[in-house]
Parts: sequence; structure tokens; C-alpha cells
Amino acid sequence: FGMMTKESGGKVHSTSRAGASGPLQFMPATAKRFGIGMGDGYDMRFDPQFAARANGEYMNERFSELNKSLEMAIAGYNGGEGRARRIYNQYGGDFWQERVYKEWPAETRDYVPAVLAAAWLYLHPEDYGLTLPKLDYTPASFALQRASSINELTICLGNPYNQFGWFGVLRNLNPHYEPAQFIAQGTVLRAPKKLVESYQANCLGGARSD
Repeated sequence: FGMMTKESGGKVHSTSRAGASGPLQFMPATAKRFGIGMGDGYDMRFDPQFAARANGEYMNERFSELNKSLEMAIAGYNGGEGRARRIYNQYGGDFWQERVYKEWPAETRDYVPAVLAAAWLYLHPEDYGLTLPKLDYTPASFALQRASSINELTICLGNPYNQFGWFGVLRNLNPHYEPAQFIAQGTVLRAPKKLVESYQANCLGGARSD
């Protein structure tokens, strides 16, 4: 979560001018190495579950070659794994040691403490007077009973729980569909549990559906 905060702010379809994409901003070559290239016609880097797993695999790979140095592994994610190996082999794994710290570009020097701070706040919110929203993480899904698009579903589902509506949520959970793309009847979409009942009530008939 700390890395995602810095990489994309949780925006699943985030892209950079350098070509990095997804919530954890994988470059194409690195993504392909960890099995999240193009799949079934869409870029798997945009899928949060695949990106998160690839991120975990990437960090484990860095831990194994950097003697489990968390800071150096995070630095390698931002500043390059080749640079991380070179610095580690030359100076060791203490990121905060001055000669190690100065080997990294300014962006990485800022990136590492920012990631650690975000992760720490997420793990210990009560120590800092933070109140995190209570969210229902129960996985759920529903099968489209007629062809529809994410744009149409956003309209019929309304926004009783979210002032911005459900567009971003549906797009993030089903990243391989474009907003205006018609999705075939019978397709199973991921959704928060509360939306399953709302879909049955509001998207198969009635004023919103019309």
C-alpha cells in the first residue's frame, strides 16, 4: 500500500510518460518478466490483483539479492534493480549510510522514506490520530443478465454510498473493459458486495435502467 500510494495514488489506469502503467507502475519489460504482459487482449498491469502479486514477487527477488534490506529493495523498485545491486555490492545494504544514500538520485531518496511513512501510517493509524474508513472487503461478483457497459452500469447503480458514483470502482475491479465497451450477457463482473443487490434492483428494469 505504501508503494502504491507513491506510484499511482491508487489510480488503476495510471500511466507515465516513460511507459510505466497500472497501480504499481510496472514498465513493460519488468511486467512481462513477472507474467503480467498482455493477456486476453488487455494489459494485465492494470489489474490490481495481478499487479500486487507481481509486486510481491519483485520485492522477494530484491530481498534475496539484497540481504532482505527493505530500504534497498524499495529503492531498487524506484531507482533500478541494476543500480541497487551495484550499490549493495560496493557499499553494503544500509540505505541510510551517507555514501549509500548519495548514490541514489534525488527522486529515490525521497521515494524510500515516503513509502515507509505511508506504510507505517496505514499499519498504525491510531498512533497518529488517523481514522481509516470502514470498508467491506468481502469479494463479490454478479453475472450480467443483459449486455451492458460500465458507463451504463454506473447510471443504473446510482450513487447512494459514494458521491462520485461507482464508475471508478467498477473500472478498477474490471480493468480489462473499456468504459463504453458493451460487455456480453453472462459475463461475470467483480463488484463490492453491496452492488450485487443494487444491480438486481436497479439495472434490470425501472427508471434508472430505462
